[in-house]
Amino acid sequence: MLDRLRRWLRKAQAPDCYNCEFSQTFRSNGDGQVTRLHTFCRNPRSPHHNRPIPPERICDAWQKASKPKGPPEEVEEITGLTV
Repeated sequence: MLDRLRRWLRKAQAPDCYNCEFSQTFRSNGDGQVTRLHTFCRNPRSPHHNRPIPPERICDAWQKASKPKGPPEEVEEITGLTV
C-alpha cells in the first residue's frame, strides 16, 4: 500500500509538460467535427514555443506551475462536449 502511494506521489510530482507553468490546454474542433484537447507550449525560451508539446513531454525550459495542473483528461468540462 505504501509503495503504491510513493509511486503515485513520484508520478504526480514528476516534471513534464502538463505541469509546466507555460503549458496551455484547450479544446479545438478545427475540422468542424469532433472536439479534441490540445496542449501547446507557450514558453518563449523553449524550442517548442507555440507548438504542440513534444512526444517526450519535457524540455530544458520547464518551470513548475504556480497552480497544480494535470494531464488534459483532467481539464474542467465547461463546454458540455465530450472528449
